[in-house]
This record gives sequence, structure tokens and C-alpha cells, in this order.
Amino acid sequence: MPSNFDCLGLGSLDRDGLNALLQRILPAAELIGESGGIAVRRWTDPSGVRLVFGLRDGRLLELLPSFAGAPGANLTEVRRVSDEMVVADVVDDDGEQVTMLAAAAEQLRLLPAGGVPAAGRASIVALGVGVTVHADEEAFAASDASLLSGGDGGDSEPPAHFVENGWSWPPRMGAESFISYGTFDQENGDPVAQLNGVVLAAGRRTVEATGGEFSVARVRTAGFEADVCLPGDVPTPAPGNVLGGVVYLIADLPFVTAPASVPVSKRRWWSR
Repeated sequence: MPSNFDCLGLGSLDRDGLNALLQRILPAAELIGESGGIAVRRWTDPSGVRLVFGLRDGRLLELLPSFAGAPGANLTEVRRVSDEMVVADVVDDDGEQVTMLAAAAEQLRLLPAGGVPAAGRASIVALGVGVTVHADEEAFAASDASLLSGGDGGDSEPPAHFVENGWSWPPRMGAESFISYGTFDQENGDPVAQLNGVVLAAGRRTVEATGGEFSVARVRTAGFEADVCLPGDVPTPAPGNVLGGVVYLIADLPFVTAPASVPVSKRRWWSR
């Protein structure tokens, strides 16, 4: 299964290569805030690839790969539930809840645990660690990727209540459907989800800092739009295709801010 770094064209970097990259880019990284003595800085490559750093006294504590996506989700009740993720309600333009998501967040450290929930327009990035591409909605509906059971149960007899209600068997997910697994165990869960969506636009990107390649697809799913990043060895999707599978979710929450002024050290950033 591809890694988060593979999905952003950074999978070829070993520890030394990543350390060398951080030495080059961190001094110019944007400071987006500080909380609890941890400074949060963000570097953005011209390709859109981002690395978000948490530093204490210039010492690297955390590193989150991300992408400069376009806003596509209206979020309310955004709250930090662990050191790994936030949970939020996704609402439509009328303020009605349509789904719920759990995601890593670029501004996670700027949201105090147990604080007042935030709300605003957010960018949702999905790193396609287990995604397949299908020609269209019909092809997706006929594939094992659409099975709610993940491929199990297709050869079994339908339960009686399915027969009684005339429901199709086996149960399948729609081409625009979303299940955020992290919302089920908010304290110990991970920001992974089953995301199925129709491709609105897509393109190939090259990371200027490393030469690595990846693809980005803007997709419409249940209640919001997201930018899905795919490894370079996956063919670039086309509009009208359907992407389906497991993703790692990251949110950019520009409405969460914390002013600060923290100098950047010249130490080796990967050292602990």
C-alpha cells in the first residue's frame, strides 16, 4: 500500500534525503501560529505539496505531509479530539449537517483540547493510500470496490429482510459516498476514511524541490469536495472517472489562527 509521502511525490526520499530537504526549506517556512510552546510552520512547494512542522525551541517534534487544496467543505463543531486528529460536522449551504469527518489538521496544535469548537470553510485533502480508478459511475457500481462489505458476501444469499423490502444484494456504496472511520473511535482512531467520488478535474504535478511526481484529482463526494492526491505510478484520472477507496484525510483550517513570532534555529531538523 502506498504511503502518505508516496501520494505527494516524496516517497523516494530516505531519512538522509528528507533531512537534507528540511535543512533547505524550513528556514523559509511560513509561521502559522504557536500554542503551548510549539511553533507551527508550513512550507509549500510550487506543485502544491506541503510539509507542516511542529517545533519546540527550534527542535522538530512533528511533521505532517499535506497539499495546498482548494476550499470545498463547510465545517462546524471543529474540535481537537486527540493529538492525531480533529472531528467536525460537514454542513450544506443551509447549515444542515450532511456528514461528519475526522482528519489530521495543519492547525491541529492551534486548537486547544476541550476548547470552544471552531467553524468555517476548509480545504480537505485525501491522500489516496488505497484508491482505485473507474471509468464512470456504472463501472464503479459493477466493481468490487463499491461493495459495502469490501468484497465479502457477494456470493451469499441475501438476508430475509433484504428480500422482504426488495433491496438489492449485496449492498453497495454510491459513487459519491463517504465513511469517516475516525469518527467511530475519536480518542484512539486514525484520520482514515472510505471516500468515493466523481472526478471534476485532474492533473499531473512535479515536486520542484525533489523532482517526484504525483497526480491530484478534484472530486465531489457526499457533502463536500476534496483534493485527492495519488502516487506517481497511478494513471492520472480524467473528469467523469470515479475514485474509490481508503484515504488519509487532512484539513486546512484557515479560520483557526494563533499569532506568534518564533525564530528558526539552524539545527538539523530531522534530529531529535
